[in-house]
Amino acid sequence: MAANKSFVHRQGFIVTQPVAVNESGWKRYRRIGPAIVVAAVVLGPGSIVSASRVACGEGFDLLWIVPLAGILMIGMTAAAMTIGVCKENTLCGLVADRFGRWAAWVVGLSLLIAITLFQASNNNAMWMAVSGFIGHETVNKWSTLGRASGLLLFNGGIIALVWLGRRDLYRWIERAMAFLVGAMVLSFGASMFASAPDWGDVIGGLIPSLPASEPTLTSDAEAVASSDNASIAWLSMAALVATTFSVAGAFYQSYQVKEKGWKRENLSTGLVDVFVGISSLALITGMIYVTAATALHGNIAPADLTDASVVALSLEPLFGSWARIVFSIGIFAGAASSFLVNALIGGVVFCDAIGTDCRVSSRPVQRATIAALLAGWAVASLAALTEVDLVSFIVIAQSLTVLCFPLLAGVIVWQLHTLDRKDVAWPIKVLAWIGLAVVIALSLKTLSGLI
Repeated sequence: MAANKSFVHRQGFIVTQPVAVNESGWKRYRRIGPAIVVAAVVLGPGSIVSASRVACGEGFDLLWIVPLAGILMIGMTAAAMTIGVCKENTLCGLVADRFGRWAAWVVGLSLLIAITLFQASNNNAMWMAVSGFIGHETVNKWSTLGRASGLLLFNGGIIALVWLGRRDLYRWIERAMAFLVGAMVLSFGASMFASAPDWGDVIGGLIPSLPASEPTLTSDAEAVASSDNASIAWLSMAALVATTFSVAGAFYQSYQVKEKGWKRENLSTGLVDVFVGISSLALITGMIYVTAATALHGNIAPADLTDASVVALSLEPLFGSWARIVFSIGIFAGAASSFLVNALIGGVVFCDAIGTDCRVSSRPVQRATIAALLAGWAVASLAALTEVDLVSFIVIAQSLTVLCFPLLAGVIVWQLHTLDRKDVAWPIKVLAWIGLAVVIALSLKTLSGLI
């Protein structure tokens, strides 16, 4: 234990934005940022695709899943934030202190697997954004090898950014993610209002209920929808939960507050940060869901939802020829916001798990982040070369991440109960326990479905 703590003291975290305890009002809340980064990385193409596909198949019946997952995400993120500001050591460091370095390796590898699956989804989603900008037919003319090479060039640009990044890389990331979240709010908000939803149906969809058992599509579309097997339908729902309630993103929150230099005295600022950031995540996911439920449900089978332009095509009569561009801007912002930070999460936590320097600006983290970027590209390229449907690949990859979440959630809940009672509000503990139960149930169900 002493050895690991000495590492923390020796290496430390760069305090990118020191917080004065006596600050109040607007100056205090301008320092909000970590949860916006979490929202940006969680609100990637998986959230967009999963929300669109579930809404396309089930209409407004499952809209209630989005705010429910958002509430659970707020609880788990607040729990991780509280641990980060109250504990001197990091989460993987605490695991190593109690169970040994091998246990920290297991935690780090579990998160790295989830990150690789997320990253593969991000790579493939870039092609969905490109399809929206230049047309699906144009992209289809490119060879699979050409697509893989294009993804490698894009990853190469991100790798150069990581390797040549400045020491204040974290602060730059915060600002960039805030801009991209704003772009998604505008893009998907415009798309939602352009689709002219029935607000009575929207309110009704927020009441928990199970979808109707009978198909809602007709003729050929009905035949296609009924041919989708139950396991894929379940994976779509699990992916919708996993991409809103991302335990990996919540886990990283404890590292971000250390990067910011926040302490126990900054708990109130941290809670506001969590509420604002994760509420933004749930709001944007909800807007995407409402758009797809309005424009696509009953008009197209979920299996035909192959790229972003399909959603935009249904909006064109209302929104004009710019529909595809507007929606694709949101897709691109979602993929771009997730691309770097998602890999960075894997790099930071893995370096902490193996007991080396885990600061964002450190060389070990940069190397591990580059490895995560290349691993995600390799998986995505393999899918491209085998001509797997992009949407199905993204949905399945996102749903598989829930298999890694119980361990991460368990670590958060375990450490939460080692804190002083006055530091942890009881609703946070309740939501953390419910979140742990949900990810365990999702993992078991997903594993059963895959088998």
